[in-house]
Amino acid sequence: MELGTALMKSVVKVVDGFRLARWFRTAPAMAMRGVVEQLRESFTTAIEQVMDAELELHLAEQADVTNKKNGYRSRTFAVKGLGSLTVRVPRDRKGTFESKVVPASKRYDEAIERDLAVLHLAGLSTRMLAILSRRLLGVRVSAQEVSNSLETLIPSAKKFLERPLGDRRWAYLYIDGTFFSVRRSTVEKEPTLVVLGVDEGGYKSVLALENGDKDSRRAWEMVFAKLKERGLDGSTVKLGIMDGLAGLGDAFTEAFPKARVARCWVHKARNVMPRVPKRYQAAFQGDFDLVQYAEHGEAARAAFQAMKLKWLDNCEEAVECMAKDLEALLVHYTFPREHWDALRTTNPIERVNKEFKRRSKAMEQMGPDGLKALLAFTALKLEFGWMQTSITASNLQHLAYKKKREARLEELTMGLLN
Repeated sequence: MELGTALMKSVVKVVDGFRLARWFRTAPAMAMRGVVEQLRESFTTAIEQVMDAELELHLAEQADVTNKKNGYRSRTFAVKGLGSLTVRVPRDRKGTFESKVVPASKRYDEAIERDLAVLHLAGLSTRMLAILSRRLLGVRVSAQEVSNSLETLIPSAKKFLERPLGDRRWAYLYIDGTFFSVRRSTVEKEPTLVVLGVDEGGYKSVLALENGDKDSRRAWEMVFAKLKERGLDGSTVKLGIMDGLAGLGDAFTEAFPKARVARCWVHKARNVMPRVPKRYQAAFQGDFDLVQYAEHGEAARAAFQAMKLKWLDNCEEAVECMAKDLEALLVHYTFPREHWDALRTTNPIERVNKEFKRRSKAMEQMGPDGLKALLAFTALKLEFGWMQTSITASNLQHLAYKKKREARLEELTMGLLN
């Protein structure tokens, strides 16, 4: 603090203060530019003094009496909040000096580089940021520089993705995989294995984002093992909500022996309905919904038995497909009623993956480290909202009314079109 005061001490006389105050009254924009320009000049002078001292230290450490100061070279260097500055960089005769204050390999400070990365992760494409960079940051950058800036966030991203999990007791785990285009030697679709946790207070958090070679049982076993290594207490996990990937349920119960497996109703519908002849699908769907949205577990089982008697002859494969996972479909009824809506489907994690996809569109294609930075940034942004809203919040609408809302939306849309 004392060093900074010595280098950049600014004195404003009372007369100057009154003059500035009057200037701000008549032309505030011009007055602000004048103050900033004065700060730019003061900052430039301070930086040049530091670089002169840098060269003196360099020459003293070399102890080479034949190497001395050799004038200056002018270059531009951008600083966050001040824009591009023209500074004089001192030189030595033998060309051995390189400033650490204004490195030869850099055109702007690290704060600007981090801002580029954050703006890119927030959704601005490399091309758009290159166009807007001078206006936003005070320096023009290339699309490649925007991509390279992500490297500044990679350590923080990895730290977040590997953070300890022992500070909260996790009751429910949503499990799903999603695919991104990843650039290595070539660009290919690669899976990212996602685990969304809900703690005992009902608050969500992204617990794992693991790049895998494929969405398989073996890959998920690795993910579950890593969660435990990071401190997740497996004895507190009560339920895993997932789709029907072969072997995933068994891998989950092996990792968390006290937990049960819940099958997603949306995924099950996708498996069941194609097995129903087209002429029966509307009626079958109605009976399917009676099971799905029953008032309690016993009512759901009774509705399924009625459905089975009604459709077994004409839709045997569909009924058997549903019967195979019936207990996993109805397991949410054994948990608190206020959690039923959240536990019925994998919608919470599907929404997370959808947001990951939306954010990645502007990125087009990324290396594995860039992808980690993007996913970590997006997960952190989501968590700010989740901290305020539990899975039992009153603004979560009951899924039973989803079809009615969709029908009303379609009606309004068709009215506008016609």
